[in-house]
Amino acid sequence: MKFFKSLFASANVFALNSASAKSFTEGWPQIKSYYDILSKTFSASEKGNLKEIKSSSGILAVKAEELSIEGMPAEYRNPKILETLLNLKKQTKVVNYLVQENVMDSEIRLALTRLNEIFHQIVELCLSED
Repeated sequence: MKFFKSLFASANVFALNSASAKSFTEGWPQIKSYYDILSKTFSASEKGNLKEIKSSSGILAVKAEELSIEGMPAEYRNPKILETLLNLKKQTKVVNYLVQENVMDSEIRLALTRLNEIFHQIVELCLSED
């Protein structure tokens, strides 16, 4: 029963974070493009489908490289957000590397979950700046 309560709580947090992420990305086109891919691949992975991330990890890595200081809204340019953005870019490379190396699905899923967490850290930091 604890498992189901925890799962339900996680789903609610994810839904709230997804709504926040969508509103946050509207002012930052590059991160919106990145989020469109991340949300699709992460959502599929939660259902046990890693085909999405396996076919999109290279595109996600390219989108991560397009995330630059110059492209982000000025109000988000602070050291903590920039540090977290660098972590996002690094973790995206990790996910892509794991996919390219055909590692176990459990490792890819774990790395993708960590990537999603980092993305939501950026969302929370940016929303607190608004």
